Amino acid sequence: MAVAAVVAVALIIWAAVGSGSSGPGTLPGFTIAVSQGTVASPDSIIESQPSLARLIPAQLHYVPFDAGVTAIAEMESGSVQAISGVGNPPATEAIGNNAGVTVVMGWGFDDDQLLVPKSITSASQLAGKSVGVLVGSSEDYELLGYLGLEHLTGKVKIVPFASEPAAGAAALSGAIDAAYVYGAPASNLIAQKGYHSLVNAEQIAKLGVPGLDVIAVATSVIKSDPTLVQDYVCAELQGSRDMTGPDAARYLAATAKVQGASGSQIVSATEGYPFIAASQQLYWLGSTPDDVHSPIVSAYVQTGQFLVSQGRLTSAPTAAQIAAHIDPSFIKKALAGACPS
Repeated sequence: MAVAAVVAVALIIWAAVGSGSSGPGTLPGFTIAVSQGTVASPDSIIESQPSLARLIPAQLHYVPFDAGVTAIAEMESGSVQAISGVGNPPATEAIGNNAGVTVVMGWGFDDDQLLVPKSITSASQLAGKSVGVLVGSSEDYELLGYLGLEHLTGKVKIVPFASEPAAGAAALSGAIDAAYVYGAPASNLIAQKGYHSLVNAEQIAKLGVPGLDVIAVATSVIKSDPTLVQDYVCAELQGSRDMTGPDAARYLAATAKVQGASGSQIVSATEGYPFIAASQQLYWLGSTPDDVHSPIVSAYVQTGQFLVSQGRLTSAPTAAQIAAHIDPSFIKKALAGACPS
């Protein structure tokens, strides 16, 4: 799920869960920005399972967000301590601006598809065509990267939209030739116009242009309370296992209330979603701190160049700068079993 649009973070707290045995009054507050909708997340699994939430020594609060850049700003202000599912551009921009943000775990890839008419069966046929995409987003970065790999830079008209539904609607009306979208806009193009997927975000990631959604925590919290962060990552890992394991349907259906969608919608939308598996966490984040050669660092280096071209950064952060904001030690310990029982 990409999270780099321009919709403001809702300030209404839609859940608050106390945990631990020492009493909620003695526990620190821990506010997590999460996305709502039909795709569940490890955080919605945690929120719907009090026994799992109690493993985190904090009073948990959840705020919904649509825009990664705004969630980052909330983190900088101190009102949000973690963001679940923030994409490349907001995270890289924050690092480029030296914000106190640290990536602690991979979340997933985007689920977008480049949907085109049946007559287009190869990338070369996109030359001279127009493609709609969410402006300034992970999707925008992925699409431009893919076109570059296919030697189509400057040969395809990229049409920016403020939302994916708007891009999908333009393709439905015939105003543009194709769209890079997911969810309902993608389903509508397939069902109503017979469009098909030429390539998707996960395939683009494997080609070397990964759009990664990650879990980021305020660097100040990592320094002041590393035990809290460790227990949070442990709960995230268990939540991700619950939502992709043999009893996934039961866990997913239980998130309906917190996701704001029906259980059947959530099960259908979440099953098969390209989450980053536990076995792939250290591949993407690297197995040691300050690893300048990890795939996420390479992805953010590319994203920094994209942000410079968009005018959102004056200079791209270096691999060393980016690596300093990636801390795989928490997920490494969680995978090794260093978690509360």
